[in-house]
Amino acid sequence: MRRKRKPEEHDNLERWLITYADLITLLLAFFIMMYTFSKQDTEKYREVTGRLKTIFSGGAPVGSRGSASGPALFDVSLAAPGSTEDVKKKLEQQINKVEANGDATQNKMSVISDERGTVVRILDEAFFNPGKAELKPSAKKTLDRIAPVIGKVGNPVMVEGHTDNIPISTPEFRSNWELSVRRATEVIRYLIEKHDLSPQRISAVGYAEYHPIAPNNTAENRSRNRRIEIIVSKSLPEGEKK
Repeated sequence: MRRKRKPEEHDNLERWLITYADLITLLLAFFIMMYTFSKQDTEKYREVTGRLKTIFSGGAPVGSRGSASGPALFDVSLAAPGSTEDVKKKLEQQINKVEANGDATQNKMSVISDERGTVVRILDEAFFNPGKAELKPSAKKTLDRIAPVIGKVGNPVMVEGHTDNIPISTPEFRSNWELSVRRATEVIRYLIEKHDLSPQRISAVGYAEYHPIAPNNTAENRSRNRRIEIIVSKSLPEGEKK
């Protein structure tokens, strides 16, 4: 009797579908992540996509910030304590806590975002007496609140001093230039001495009356122009850019 032949075993030709499904899942997760970045921080989204274009076009591989293996995918402004928007929210929370205590700073501080980065804008009367540069006790309380947030971000910080257009001439300050610079440096000194902010990443500048945010034609507008601005820059220090 003839032996019955066993049916020939065929290879599973559909096995490739498993790998294909895994690839599709990974791509879906990747695009969800990119969509999330684009909604949270447009500036950061552009940076990430630019880095990816470099990588996929044969550029250097992704490396950690400051490493020699390749460009950084994220800078400190995204890594800690969060995105630019996250820094802004944290600063707003701390300012709200200060104002909730009933200090004289109420309605005299705000947090905005512009081309420079995240800006804490403080009217001069919240921090200084007229024509003076010594920090008020309420100013120190405010700085105590926002300094920990600023300290967690590795990006440069600049403190700007601004005045209105009314000339000043006192034994201490011969012009608005001296007053604006001195006020900015007083803020910096406090942040460095009391909160150990690195002097290498913080700077001061005085603009006198030459960078107003409102026309100097009313008392209310002049009070808006007399201000201190603490700016957390969007970019990393020059020495850390790759």
